[in-house]
Amino acid sequence: MVNSVKTAGKMKTDKMEALKSKLLYRLKTGKWAGTIARYAILILLAYQLIYPVIYMISASVKAPIDSYDPSVIWIPKHLSATGFTDAFKTMKYMDALVRSLGIGLGCAVLDVVSCALAGYGFARYKFPLKSFFFACVILTLIVPTQTIILPYYMNMRYFDPLGVMTLFSKITGSETMINLVGSNLSFFIPSALGAGIRSGLYIYIFKQFFEGMSAALEESAYVDGSGPLRTFLYIMLPNAKNAIITVFLFSFVWHFNDYYLSKQLLGTGKRTLIVALSSLRVDLAAVIGGQTTTDPIRIQTRIQAGCLLTILPMFLLYIVTQRKLADSIEHIGIK
Repeated sequence: MVNSVKTAGKMKTDKMEALKSKLLYRLKTGKWAGTIARYAILILLAYQLIYPVIYMISASVKAPIDSYDPSVIWIPKHLSATGFTDAFKTMKYMDALVRSLGIGLGCAVLDVVSCALAGYGFARYKFPLKSFFFACVILTLIVPTQTIILPYYMNMRYFDPLGVMTLFSKITGSETMINLVGSNLSFFIPSALGAGIRSGLYIYIFKQFFEGMSAALEESAYVDGSGPLRTFLYIMLPNAKNAIITVFLFSFVWHFNDYYLSKQLLGTGKRTLIVALSSLRVDLAAVIGGQTTTDPIRIQTRIQAGCLLTILPMFLLYIVTQRKLADSIEHIGIK
């Protein structure tokens, strides 16, 4: 009797262990299957994203003979740097790069300063028509630049700060206006006044960030005798490092990659990298001439090389700042 009970208990225990083993096996199998599926999806998405870059690299380093070889698809048999040298010379790369970096860095710094002040004012102070003015700020994100380019251009072509030039013209009897078209100031002045490219977004970012900070910081500063400006500069702004990094990088990238305003305000004499790239096909005829300009494959090789040279600064910037940018966006809560 006792032996029968022990045998039954042992069989029950064995069944439980077997069932447990099956469940663990299924869980492990499901976990591995889920991991494989996740990596497969990520690899497919990554391929779709990096395919254009792979194609540009492959096309730009091919020698002319490989372009007509049907056996060459991705990896060329003969490497050539002619596409890069021709694109570098045609685009006047260093001149365009310096101008793009100057506009991007200058506007990024000015955007941080002006938009931080505006965002702090909207976040911490009450004043008449506050909601209306903030709605106007948000409206700048909705209205496309193309709809206001004519008055924007005229303001820069006949720049008249506070009507001073009009008054001066009436006094002297001759029309005197400041022409900012073709100058980097046509980008710097709007950014300094919180009206640059995407400045409405930057003001919104700072406003949301400052609203999330504790009011006790300001109250402690006021108790210690600090005024509003000193409190902003020495208490609030140092704690807004994440918002500053995000706004700085966003502003730099958008100004660096801007084509429409750069084309309108700088003209053909002073070109940024994006404008130089857009006219690369036409400029090739004037710079290198010959059979190359009538050969579509060779033209494509130089255009792909120009594209790589154009995205190279942004690629290097991303490598250096990707961790800080990701952390900053996570902390300020941008979706």
